[in-house]
Amino acid sequence: MALAGIMAATLTENRTAIEDHREILEIIGRVELLSDLGEKQKDHYKFELDLEVIVYGRTYQGGKVGPYARLWLYLSGAEVIHTGEWAGNSFYILVEGELEVLDDGGKTERVIRHGETFGEMAVIEGDRRSTTVVVPEGSTAKVLELQRPALRLLRKFPKFAETFNAHYQQHSLTETLSTLREVTGDAFSDDQISTLADIARFKVYSKPHILFREGQPITHVHFINKGWVKVVRGLPAGLSELEAVEVQEVQSAARFLGAGNCFGLDAISQDRHWQHTVIIQSRTELLEIPLADLRFNPELMTILGQQFSAFSEADERSLLEPIEITREALAAREEITTGIVDGTNLLVMDMDLCVRCGNCSLACHKVHGHSRLLRRGILIERPSRPQALSIKSIMAPSVCMHCQDPECLTGCPTGAIGRLPDGRIDIHPQTCIGCGDCATQCPYNAISLIPTKQPADPGWFAKTKNFLRLTPQQSTPAATEGDDLLAIKCNLCAGTSLNPSGKATQRYSCEENCPTGALLRVNPREYFSEARNVLGTVYRDQTHALGRNIHKKDTVARLWHVVGVSTVVVIAVAAWWVLGRYSLDEPLGILSSVRWITGILGLLGILGAMLYLARKQVYRKRRGPLRYWMLAHVYLGIITCIVLMIHGGWHSGGLLTSALMISFDLTILSGIVGIISYIVVPRILTNIEDEPLLVDDLVARRKELREELALIVTDDGRLGDLINKKLPRRMFSLRYLLAQYVRPVKLTTQLAQAREEFEAEADRLALSSASRLTLVNAVETTATLRRVDALIYLHHLLKLWIAPHAVSTTLLLVLMVAHIVQVLYFVGR
Repeated sequence: MALAGIMAATLTENRTAIEDHREILEIIGRVELLSDLGEKQKDHYKFELDLEVIVYGRTYQGGKVGPYARLWLYLSGAEVIHTGEWAGNSFYILVEGELEVLDDGGKTERVIRHGETFGEMAVIEGDRRSTTVVVPEGSTAKVLELQRPALRLLRKFPKFAETFNAHYQQHSLTETLSTLREVTGDAFSDDQISTLADIARFKVYSKPHILFREGQPITHVHFINKGWVKVVRGLPAGLSELEAVEVQEVQSAARFLGAGNCFGLDAISQDRHWQHTVIIQSRTELLEIPLADLRFNPELMTILGQQFSAFSEADERSLLEPIEITREALAAREEITTGIVDGTNLLVMDMDLCVRCGNCSLACHKVHGHSRLLRRGILIERPSRPQALSIKSIMAPSVCMHCQDPECLTGCPTGAIGRLPDGRIDIHPQTCIGCGDCATQCPYNAISLIPTKQPADPGWFAKTKNFLRLTPQQSTPAATEGDDLLAIKCNLCAGTSLNPSGKATQRYSCEENCPTGALLRVNPREYFSEARNVLGTVYRDQTHALGRNIHKKDTVARLWHVVGVSTVVVIAVAAWWVLGRYSLDEPLGILSSVRWITGILGLLGILGAMLYLARKQVYRKRRGPLRYWMLAHVYLGIITCIVLMIHGGWHSGGLLTSALMISFDLTILSGIVGIISYIVVPRILTNIEDEPLLVDDLVARRKELREELALIVTDDGRLGDLINKKLPRRMFSLRYLLAQYVRPVKLTTQLAQAREEFEAEADRLALSSASRLTLVNAVETTATLRRVDALIYLHHLLKLWIAPHAVSTTLLLVLMVAHIVQVLYFVGR
């Protein structure tokens, strides 16, 4: 009974969970690393609250916070962690026995002993496990597993913080040197690696730390293991770090460099000064090697200089060359400074293909119950191809990109959010207490809070209305004060019917249900080639794409075009040959006549084209990407048009047949208008919008601008006439509106042109300074309002064809049924 009360164990694979809290408390008290936490004052623990949360857990806001510590007994040969796993939510302390760290070949690299930590690098860096740790054959080991939230509590204890950081830096140094030895082809001997381990230091810096300044003596070689830096020249001397960062933020003439690059190689053999300033742009890991120590080993100095310079882009000669501000450089700057290049699974939208239909957000809502996709975000303008003049506008919408080093994980008090073994970041709803810490930590607005209480079933009438509506429905209800909340975010559609077990490929509801292929999930370092190119050459080869880049090459779509065009040509040629040889009603044996054949083929073509509408309503099953169904819909429509034109012949027939052919013509005509608008309008939109906005945002902005104009009043009659008469006549004219489409310019350029146009009027009327300011305000507000009008009209134009197309299609189907009944009736007679 006593033993049963002390230990309740559950066997899972080759480990046993020890659930006795007294044993965990006793271990915390005797492990040196955790001794501060287990410190006692008289007969109670000094940090009782922290200890309770870590060991027992507490109830908070209706949810369970903790426990964060679990004790495991691992059996002989059991794996504790494995190389390559995404499991950055826990780190470990060995409390009894020994563990072996294995290399790639399965040989023992080193031994972990009592009190040592392991697995902390994956927690801090958000990276995959870099080692495999196993229990030696013939022995067992007890391991204390500590979850990520415990780290936030433990770091306030000096002993833990100092020891933990020292272990982390030593492990990181060892791993970095091991990587360098591997990528340089074992150019360094064991003794040289050992010497580097003695003299080098592993450092981690955050944005916007200045690594070194122009004019300072070079004292270290700096090798970037992970992260990004900005290289600038000409910063004024004597600036504080904050002032220097503020100055460099406005400088376009700067280089960005990433992992694999090295600074200071030119000073290995002789003293020199830095010719540039380097500023950290994100969390960056560096290997720093003192030149003074390096020069004591000439052989190591020579090998290091040769090997590092072989794959680093940051040699002194290239950094001193004038910087050419290209589209690639500007795009790389945005991708690095915004941090989107450090995502592991990024959703991008090609705005030249996006028709603003909202189907991506609706699909997310249909699959998850609440949309996790907000169609606003970071806009990147980049060349469509290297050195190309044409520009591609890419938006990274506000949706989780499963960051390499996710900030959202740092604030969660319950550990509800974490990285799963497949690499995605997800939230466990059963342990989320709705505190919102993860949402406030996320810099990309990718986490939302929703009420846990679901709205009542709307009923069949409301469901039918939503099914038939042409505009996207409001997907996520706003949370109100007093609601029990739950954090939600993109989980890559894991655990949904889109990704059943056993499927080798991953599917995403937003990408699957985009009708034009505008949406794509990518590895950003592979997709954004301009950012990938500023990595060191060896580290550059370590990036891998998630899948096909359909923005660059969509083989399936090309195949659809080839098959579609070929079929249209074959049908047209065959029709021409048949009509030249047979009349429409000439008997053709068992097939009856050309009219019957074309009528049946036309009916099948219409039914085939209608399948697109059925596919458009399927969101929770794999039925093929919607973009391919759209292509099939278009080509079937064209083929059906040819066939039915032959079927109808030169004579329209009776009233019913004439009405049927007219409805068919209207369907085809409205569809052609839709195709043209889908191709042309998005490109005009991207040319004149500063950032992609929803039409609801534009309507709200138009209302604000109109109210601002109404508030502009003046006592000067001349100025009043100018603002109230001439300005509206010029700005609200059709010519001014059409000019924005025909000669598109950015809003800042348009405002400058508008101010310049009315400055002559201000000079002619000799307006005072105050009147000029009022005029400028009126001109800018009116010009901005007209730009907003232009954008709203384009949004409406994208949907204007849908209603006529739907009405004519419905009429076509009704008349077609009547026509078939009529034909069968007369045939039966």
